[in-house]
Amino acid sequence: MQNNVLMPGDAAGSYDEKWTKTFDLKFLILWLVLFAFLLSWTIIFDPNLFNATAFFKRAGIKLFIMMILALFGGMLCRHYCNIDEKGYITTSKNNWFKVNYTRKIQHFAAYLVPLLSPPTAPLGILPHLWESLFVLFMFLVLIKPVREFSKFFMLQFNSLDRPEDRPNTLKWIILGNILPGLLLITIFKQLFETHLHLPLLASVVVLTVAIGDGLAEPVGTYLGKKKYVVPSWNLKHRYVRSYAGSACVFITALIFLFLFRNQFANPQELWTAVILFPPIMTFSEAFAPHSMDTPIMMLIGFSLLFGICAIF
Repeated sequence: MQNNVLMPGDAAGSYDEKWTKTFDLKFLILWLVLFAFLLSWTIIFDPNLFNATAFFKRAGIKLFIMMILALFGGMLCRHYCNIDEKGYITTSKNNWFKVNYTRKIQHFAAYLVPLLSPPTAPLGILPHLWESLFVLFMFLVLIKPVREFSKFFMLQFNSLDRPEDRPNTLKWIILGNILPGLLLITIFKQLFETHLHLPLLASVVVLTVAIGDGLAEPVGTYLGKKKYVVPSWNLKHRYVRSYAGSACVFITALIFLFLFRNQFANPQELWTAVILFPPIMTFSEAFAPHSMDTPIMMLIGFSLLFGICAIF
């Protein structure tokens, strides 16, 4: 590993390479393949889902909400930071305002907004997969040819484009965060629904990751005096985290366990989760590679809660 520690705001690269040679083209192809697969699956095995117009309307509204939140984040970035001739944010580690903060807005939205479904929403893995595809579409419209053509989409990209992640911002957020995170949510939410009959308990993990990990970065930046470093998933750089930021995960996990305490079948489940869940989630966030903490935390958190409820 190179001894190259990147601080928030440091630029690790640029977007000069032709987009057809980057992850953007692969992402476009991946989304189209997933769309064709889901469309075929629905037509063959559950064509009645297409009659659930309220479900698809809600999915569209959720997509709109996420895009508006991203737009708001991009406007904040441009208010406090400079941009280059193409519209990309230019910062350094000395800037008091960091894209890292607004990126967490989309972090919240991508995982929390899909949870806002009424009890009458269609159950099963297929509706969850369709909602995940809608979330991915929000990021698909941010590929290079689209964002550089439209200021509307460039503003949304500004809100998540951490300079220290360039030129891998979309690649890392999709492959290392959003896609595996959504798949884990879909699989484990189905397991909690069908095997434990506790669909809301999966929300404890999602909320801990979205809010706890989301707060870790801004809290760590302002209050985290003691730092430590973690590698990126490609091992080319190292990134700074703080003990204060990691503490946010512990506190958030504890809060949501008690908020959802009625979802546990008995006190043994609850207190076992209280003892194990917060520290294990904290260590998961602390030692996970940069841009891969979300799926690692979700896999460990879902497995832990499912195991506790299955045993007790």
